[in-house]
Amino acid sequence: MKIGIMTFQASHNCGSMLQAYALQHTLAQRYGADVEIIDFANAGSRNMYSMVDLGLSKGAIKNNINNIRYYKVLKKYHSEYEDFKKKHLVTTEKKYKSAKELLGIEKNYDLLVSGGDQVWNVRCNDADEAYYLSFAKNVRKVAYSPSMGGVNINTAAVDVNKYREYVLDYEAVSIREPNGQKWLKELTGKEYPIIADPVFLLSHKEWMQQFKLPDIEEKFIFNYAFYHNREDANEALMRISKETGLPIYVMDTKSWNIYHLDKYGIKAYKQTGPLAFLTLMDKAEMVLTQSFHGTVFASMFHKPFWSYVTPKEMNRSDDDRATAILDQLGLRDRFVVIDDLPKMDYMKKIDFSETDVKVEKLREDAFAYIDSFMQ
Repeated sequence: MKIGIMTFQASHNCGSMLQAYALQHTLAQRYGADVEIIDFANAGSRNMYSMVDLGLSKGAIKNNINNIRYYKVLKKYHSEYEDFKKKHLVTTEKKYKSAKELLGIEKNYDLLVSGGDQVWNVRCNDADEAYYLSFAKNVRKVAYSPSMGGVNINTAAVDVNKYREYVLDYEAVSIREPNGQKWLKELTGKEYPIIADPVFLLSHKEWMQQFKLPDIEEKFIFNYAFYHNREDANEALMRISKETGLPIYVMDTKSWNIYHLDKYGIKAYKQTGPLAFLTLMDKAEMVLTQSFHGTVFASMFHKPFWSYVTPKEMNRSDDDRATAILDQLGLRDRFVVIDDLPKMDYMKKIDFSETDVKVEKLREDAFAYIDSFMQ
């Protein structure tokens, strides 16, 4: 069977690239399919991960000034993500830049699979109807665990009816979070199953078998965050570091330079990209994360972790990405406001025995779902 995957493979984001790898690897190795990822990146995606921000806002101008100032750092950052894509993702030879360019490509495949990450978020910067397989006619279509990213398609989409038609044209649909499940039912009148993100398809042992990772001699805490500009948060991290006697490592070398994180005692790891993420995740004594995939990997790798948010983010009811996965894993108590963490028993260990049972059930359900459309 020839399968084409539509996902966020071009994102310079560890979770995006690792979930793409996991789905591709599983369909090829476990099911014997001929799999390739359609190398699609629209204008929004290309701008997000470009060395130059083409936006006209003040933020874009400021970003470009920083890009020039830290050009060497940023160039290395980009190259390590692109290197992972080149070496570990099987993609189409041609790069596609718009949904229009994808017209007719479905003739190359027996099955198209879209999903993983926030590909069904209609408001993200790289949103595109192509991730709903709008371009494909007369071909089998399956949605594997897409996330809506906390955005209600019924109120956020410009043309709701159009998206209803896209979803109803799928042979099989699954979704990643409960809110997405609720919104899809409102959209189509049908209830679709919640299926685990593709990274769950590989166990900790299987992840470690995929890549040769370097060792790290010192003990450390891994902070996997998207934002490093809150002084209160950085001071909280500094306090945790001092009290534990463990340095805190981050991967985002650009932010490390811009926000002078060294003054908080925070260290920049020498590399970035998916392999650096797996290395830091595997070797860390503790993980602090703002990321869905950071939570998932910390859980699978049996790392004491905290999933943290800022005070303003604590009560965002529409965005259930952080809380839903913690509920699935039975670890809701690991969800905290970063400012409060130093006042808590942050060294509290986790008994992963029950979590492992839940993870195994998630994997069983995921494989059963894939079995249903691979027969």
